[in-house]
Amino acid sequence: MSDEKTSVTSGPAPRDFTGSGAFGPVWRERRRSRRSLVVAGLASVLLLAAVIPSPYTIERPGPVVNTLGEVQIEGEAQPVISLPGSETYPTTGTLNLLTVSLVGSPEHPVSWLSLIPAVVDPTQRIQPRTNFFPEGSTLEDREAQGTVQMQSSQAQAAAAAFRELGHDVPVELIVAAVSEDGPAEGILREGDVLTAIAGEPVADFAGLRAAIVASGADTELTLTVERDGEPQDVALTPQVPDGGGDPLIGAVIATTFELPIEVDISLSEIGGPSAGMIFALAIIDQLTPGAMLGDLTVSGTGTVTDAGIVGPIGGLEQKLWAAARAESDLFLMPVGNCGDLPKRLPSGIDVAPVETLEEAMGVIEDAAAGKPVPGIERCEAAPAQ
Repeated sequence: MSDEKTSVTSGPAPRDFTGSGAFGPVWRERRRSRRSLVVAGLASVLLLAAVIPSPYTIERPGPVVNTLGEVQIEGEAQPVISLPGSETYPTTGTLNLLTVSLVGSPEHPVSWLSLIPAVVDPTQRIQPRTNFFPEGSTLEDREAQGTVQMQSSQAQAAAAAFRELGHDVPVELIVAAVSEDGPAEGILREGDVLTAIAGEPVADFAGLRAAIVASGADTELTLTVERDGEPQDVALTPQVPDGGGDPLIGAVIATTFELPIEVDISLSEIGGPSAGMIFALAIIDQLTPGAMLGDLTVSGTGTVTDAGIVGPIGGLEQKLWAAARAESDLFLMPVGNCGDLPKRLPSGIDVAPVETLEEAMGVIEDAAAGKPVPGIERCEAAPAQ
């Protein structure tokens, strides 16, 4: 009797899902191929994001300048503000003007990839480029406008400072340009000096502007000008421009002041009107006995009219962070910018909104004396803008 053997017929070789069988190398190769495609795709996206220009501009905290200190002009140290030929007094502390740097112009647009750090950095803000560069304008146009605004700001700051100190500061309103197809075309001329409106003397630009608005659009208005040394009455009809709200006369008015003391402000590569309040405070500090700041580091921003009214500016949040980086004890800002305050404020710095140059001086003096100063609760007490 022979042993009985059971024969088992096997089917196809079982699949090895561990990768150790014959199919393993093929699957691994496919996975590597897919990963390579994903990596290549991501690399392509990043490459495109790095080279394709975006329509945005990044606002960042810019340079901080101590207006009581010195700056380098063509390799030489010069005072930021000098008052040649007048008696000045020693100052202490630091009084900083603040700036904002813009990254992304029509000539040098910022890439999409470059926007990523600004998304997560609270000190930076991304804005449409047209907010800073209207359609058709260039970086050169913006810089030229900023230079004009800075010069006007310095003149108004000086006038405000001297008036705060009790000096008489005569003012002239001169027609600098006449808009084509505007209400003043063919009526006003460059060089005309505006002396009265509707028979009432014009004291300053704010008074002129208020009189034009009060007159309203489509109502004839009589202006008295001095032309070639002779007074002359002219009539025009203010109009509301497309997209505007208030009536305008269609002329650029330059304001010139007869200052009692020469003022020389040396700054380069900084434009715009937002340093006006700080310029005025620096002039006052130099012309008055005693150290207004004490040992404080005060930083601030805000326009100022020749009447001492502090006005709102752009880039408040970036300037606030610039003040914090400069280790400021006090940050002065316009009440008109209360709505721009971020929810998160830098620590270790007092934020003081003000409406006038006189109020700003009082806040500094209280802070220097160790007294509490009004903080952001000042925004709640301010009249609606």
